[in-house]
Amino acid sequence: MKILLATLNAKFIHSALALYYLKSYCQSTCQEIKIREFTINGRLPDILGEIFLEQPSLVGFSCYIWNIEQTLKIAAMLKKVLPHTIIVLGGPEVSFDSCSLMESNSSIDYIVAGEGEETFRELILCLDEGQNVADIAGLVHRKEGVPVKNPDRTLIKNLDQISFPYPPEDLDNFTGKIIYYESSRGCPFNCRYCLSSTSHGVRFFSLERVKNDLKLIAQAGIKQVKFVDRTFNCHRERTKELLSFLLDLDARGMNFHFEIGADLLDEEIIDLLGKAPPGYFQLEIGIQSTNPLTLRTVERTMNFPRVRSAVSKIVEAGNMHLHLDLIAGLPKEDLASFEKSFNDVFELQPHNLQLGFLKVLKGSGLRNQAREYGLNYQDCPPYEILSTKDISFRDLLDLKSVEDVLERFFNSGKFRQTIIYFAGRFSQGPYDFFLQFARFITGRKTAGTSRSDVLARELWDFSQNVIEKEELPLLKDLIKLDLMLIGKKIYLPDWLQEESSSRDLTLDFLKNPENTARYLPHFSGMNPRKIYNTISVESFTHTFNFAHGRIIKISDTSSRILFDYSKVDQVFKYAQVQILNMEKG
Repeated sequence: MKILLATLNAKFIHSALALYYLKSYCQSTCQEIKIREFTINGRLPDILGEIFLEQPSLVGFSCYIWNIEQTLKIAAMLKKVLPHTIIVLGGPEVSFDSCSLMESNSSIDYIVAGEGEETFRELILCLDEGQNVADIAGLVHRKEGVPVKNPDRTLIKNLDQISFPYPPEDLDNFTGKIIYYESSRGCPFNCRYCLSSTSHGVRFFSLERVKNDLKLIAQAGIKQVKFVDRTFNCHRERTKELLSFLLDLDARGMNFHFEIGADLLDEEIIDLLGKAPPGYFQLEIGIQSTNPLTLRTVERTMNFPRVRSAVSKIVEAGNMHLHLDLIAGLPKEDLASFEKSFNDVFELQPHNLQLGFLKVLKGSGLRNQAREYGLNYQDCPPYEILSTKDISFRDLLDLKSVEDVLERFFNSGKFRQTIIYFAGRFSQGPYDFFLQFARFITGRKTAGTSRSDVLARELWDFSQNVIEKEELPLLKDLIKLDLMLIGKKIYLPDWLQEESSSRDLTLDFLKNPENTARYLPHFSGMNPRKIYNTISVESFTHTFNFAHGRIIKISDTSSRILFDYSKVDQVFKYAQVQILNMEKG
């Protein structure tokens, strides 16, 4: 049997862990298993053509909310051009309401519901030997044309029986991609909006197994490993051992991303995190809301004062990227409540604040309680919230505008210093700044652009009528600083140039070899023309003192700042900054 496992990833850099698990687990059952990963941006006829040319006996598609609609279209076309090819779907988007999905899609032959390794292996064996599939737990099939769901499959207790999903020949294919890895399955919490609430408890791969896996990944030179554990630090002692192992591994050039519960962090774990080289670890923390009633309603356990304390220490350490999540549209959270949640979280100064919108997922607790909470949501994937008893569609439209500004100006890293300062000037808090700025931008020709010079002008134009005139020189300095910080040499727009341009200041700096020896010893002996391409000098009407990518002090004295783009910070991707006391040539 010739098996092709396929999926449509959201981006090229993503990879499909589930397919690699299936291939690895079933390799002894069927030697001829191939993986093909496409993206949702690909043309469906092209994807169909590539699958057709493989001439598979069976195609297994991994299905999620971001790819299910395209996957069903491909499956329907595939059945027409390869009518004898067996089509199997699996993944969270098809594991609930499976019979209904099969009824409306005649191209689907089987659905693997839930944890798929053993179910898929047994299906291959039965098909290969011509046996009945009626006894395969976790399988949805057709009996006389009518979809039938077999009993659920018991979860695999000993996860170590699942082999390492990335053999050497597959690791070679991950250049420039993210590898997804799990050291555990399940979640200790029961959040009603999440599919993890459908299975209880956490199962762990053994520490020995995890360490061996990570050594193999590090030896392959993979750049980023994203742990997909729902709460990486749910077991305190295990977390300490794994973090210590990764620190000892010292895989320079690599990056490890974890989703954690910040209120579970103790001082010892925070200290371990603080020992990591800059950029070695990334943390994602799902706060979702700071409204106690909302958190109780969705059964999310979180102690926000403890979260605030832990996050503040992580930000202070300054050695790791910090991503915080909020969800708009949760029950019992109106616009005023969400505004407070936003302000609470933004004031923690994460590197990235994701403003997400509730997805009322198939199988989730909130899906079953939708009527109780007045949850109106899209009928089709991604099932995004449209309104609730507490928040209107118009309110959510405002939040969409806020999300756009947040993504383009703050999460992009382009205007972090300006936004933090600017937002702090609004008496009602950061949310009020983002909302007013979003309303200012709406309808302008620049809406949607990501060009830094255009975004800078938008900030400047908005500022003219919302902050005091005497503060405008500082704001202009901050905009200029943000533009210069992002890790590559740029040329400032004319309206930000002083009497002496950055070009003139930089050339003046390079005229005197003593400046290079003092501030750029790593360039000693190099031709000044080559140095010029990797540095900039700019004048400011203020002096900024930095620590860990943050401005900790602003003085009214003018300054010249040297930006060295050959040395880029691994957390913020900022150029190295030095305040000059410059000798002229």
